[in-house]
Amino acid sequence: MNSDHNDLIIIGGGPAGQSAALIAGRTRLKTVLINAETPRNLVTTASHGFLTRDGVHPSELLAIAKEQLQRYPSVQYVADQVEAVDRIDRGFSVTTSQGTILRTSRLIIATGHRDHLERLNLPGIESVYGKSVYPCPFCDGYEHADEAIAVFGFEAIQHFVPMMRLWSNDIVVFSNGRPLDTALKAELTDHGVAVEEAPVDQLMSDNGKLTQVVLQGGRSIPRQSGFVVDDYSSPATHFAESLGVVANDNNSWNMPVMANESGTTSIPGLYLIGDARIGFSGIAAAASEGGFCVEMIAHDIAMERWNSLSEVTR
Repeated sequence: MNSDHNDLIIIGGGPAGQSAALIAGRTRLKTVLINAETPRNLVTTASHGFLTRDGVHPSELLAIAKEQLQRYPSVQYVADQVEAVDRIDRGFSVTTSQGTILRTSRLIIATGHRDHLERLNLPGIESVYGKSVYPCPFCDGYEHADEAIAVFGFEAIQHFVPMMRLWSNDIVVFSNGRPLDTALKAELTDHGVAVEEAPVDQLMSDNGKLTQVVLQGGRSIPRQSGFVVDDYSSPATHFAESLGVVANDNNSWNMPVMANESGTTSIPGLYLIGDARIGFSGIAAAASEGGFCVEMIAHDIAMERWNSLSEVTR
């Protein structure tokens, strides 16, 4: 692998990272895309909401992206895990699990979002997550329209449940041992939404398909699919944090915002895009962020080269 100084290194090969690499290739920037190939959505059978690729398996999206990037000789795709990033003179160094050290003047972190299912305290969630229980109704609600739906959550229930009525009128909220506000509970009940506050003892399923939600005490509620709205996931921003990026705000999910809409962070030359930046952006929005970020980077590099040439000719 060429470890000479690069124009750009991208960590993460989801929609944001792959889109960034594509535009980098089309602007002939010397680029390395490092991808561990462990995306969050690999647990599901289909990816939705991306025009021309609606319903394909996440692995197919990756395969198509890798094939199309091969057209661009300035882009090198590396299937590897990044172990460390450091600031150096004129940019950054990136160390992979295979011991390769790469250098770059600009670094994009597109490492996505990571689930921590153990935080949900829902026994059996591993068997149904990504198959019949999901985090995003825009991504997977259509395929479960008019089913008996379970909503697992507490704090965001009052905003989430009205939206879920776009897909089904048969909704049961499971707060998993946490009593809901009396007024909220009454509002849900008035709108035909059942509320179960008892702790969840077990999610029963058949080959990944949710069938029953068993409550503490033995009572069982039949359900066909579900959505989780509790705080159980987080942006994978550990590399940005290790470099000293400062968060300047919190987003609507109460997650720290470490970059602006173009991906720019508090450290010059370091960018954060996609779900790693915003928490959840969706495939199309993440891809858009990747392209836009590299357009800004390409402009900066072009002006640096232009001004450097001007200095030489004076």
